[in-house]
Amino acid sequence: MRGGDQAATVILAAVKLRYKLAIGAALVAGTLAPTAAGSPSADLAAVGRDYASGRDITPCRFTVAQLEGARSLINADVETYAAGLGAAIDREIKRWNDGGCTAKQVTAAAGAKLRIVSVQPKGGARKESVLIRNLSGKTVNLRGYALRDAGDHTLKFKTTKLKRGASLRAVTGCRKGVKKAVRRGSRYYFCRSKQVWDDAGDIVELLGRGGGLLSMKTYGTPPAP
Repeated sequence: MRGGDQAATVILAAVKLRYKLAIGAALVAGTLAPTAAGSPSADLAAVGRDYASGRDITPCRFTVAQLEGARSLINADVETYAAGLGAAIDREIKRWNDGGCTAKQVTAAAGAKLRIVSVQPKGGARKESVLIRNLSGKTVNLRGYALRDAGDHTLKFKTTKLKRGASLRAVTGCRKGVKKAVRRGSRYYFCRSKQVWDDAGDIVELLGRGGGLLSMKTYGTPPAP
């Protein structure tokens, strides 16, 4: 499938209820490919859903990386079903570049009160970790939430709950003796073999189930884009 065709289909799926598009079930089933968090098509779907709710993008909800990933797939087909989306993405990228997205604004846009408290980037996959805290008044199921670095590497949570006021240390590597993602006490192991967070510096983003930015932590000197 061509990239433009896939992008158009993702947008169709995201906005069909809002605009009551006449999309046949066979078309959706036949052309909509599954996407992974952090991919341009997943970013386009998330941004497209947000745009469909009011024909604008919620200020500071998505990161520059997400916006640029979505923008790379905008073409005439996508604009046919979501007119003005490309321009809206451009405005939002400009907002970020002009310094218009402060930590406070990002928090307000996110809604969910989950925060990246600290990052431990050294020691390889088995030792590096990100500490997340739930500051909301209720338990949050992290299934579908994700951590992402400046290089677009993504770690996606499976079902695991974080109680109100509690913290969770998300470890990149595997728990000793276990070969799959697992939760043990206050630690969640993604069970990846390779290190994700750059020792010298990186940008760590916590993305919600809908793809929106919940929290961001920068340390050291992040790699150049």
